[in-house]
Amino acid sequence: MSDKTIMPVTIITGFLGAGKTTLLNEILEHNKNTNFLIIENEAGNINIDRELVRNNDNNNLFELTGGCICCSLSTELGTVLNSVILSQVKYDYVLIEATGMADSGQVINMFSGARIQRYFKLDSVVALVDAGSFLKRLANFSEVRSQVVQSDVIIINKCDLLAPEQTKELEQKITTINPLARIEQTTFGKIEDIQILNCESFSPCNMEESIIDYTNITVVSPRKNHGHSIQTLSYTITGDFDMKRMAMWFEDFLFMNRDKVLRVKAILSIDDMAHKIILQSVGNTYHTTQGSQWLENKNRESNIVIIGTDLKDDEIKTSLYKLLVKTTV
Repeated sequence: MSDKTIMPVTIITGFLGAGKTTLLNEILEHNKNTNFLIIENEAGNINIDRELVRNNDNNNLFELTGGCICCSLSTELGTVLNSVILSQVKYDYVLIEATGMADSGQVINMFSGARIQRYFKLDSVVALVDAGSFLKRLANFSEVRSQVVQSDVIIINKCDLLAPEQTKELEQKITTINPLARIEQTTFGKIEDIQILNCESFSPCNMEESIIDYTNITVVSPRKNHGHSIQTLSYTITGDFDMKRMAMWFEDFLFMNRDKVLRVKAILSIDDMAHKIILQSVGNTYHTTQGSQWLENKNRESNIVIIGTDLKDDEIKTSLYKLLVKTTV
């Protein structure tokens, strides 16, 4: 199947009242000639947001009500996507607006299956942050932390509520939670100068670039933020990993730390493989894709970034070095 027939998907997430529906309307307003499939999730049995979406005849709106898209309605979302596949109707773009209490990890992982990737490709995960209430909600709701960590684009909305220096401090705070994301600022959900669609955040090329950019500007040591206890661990390791041992270790690592690991991104050098392997994990599920080819006559280095809580940096580093085909100190 050609790339032209695969429908790109953007997931819009953010806590209650952050302005997700306003952002959705802004996207529709700026892309009037685009044929959207819109999937809206409302936790209650009545979807009030449906009446707030400025839909037009070009778009098709599906409602998922009575639960959270990442929990009880995950099967229903799968049914909607499957019905689109069977109908053979082609949309230009798919927008999924998750409920404010959603942990987007399970929704993200739905798009890692081989069959679903024949028809849909995850383009980006966009988190909307309420500038005025974010820090308070971060302290009180774990969903807010997960939404930020699992996103590729984070938009700080309602910036008019803060002084410029406060907005800058808030952006720095968000960066400590998710240093891999692109952070934008707006008011009233306006997106004139913000790229939301066709970001290609999950393309191997862009994933490689974001991982390398981060590991090039940080030291290989835990970056722990005592306000919310989130760590960002990064490792640059020279040498080739044994594929089977690496896969077994990583599965065990995610299982044993299932309540601690929030996200992993990595470029891996695997023995006897000419191409880089791009690994991404959200929650306790991971998937890999083939990246660019390694350059000849150049040392092959794996770059691994792990975001989580209460992780043991030295133990992880020691374990990773033991997985090398030929240990490099």
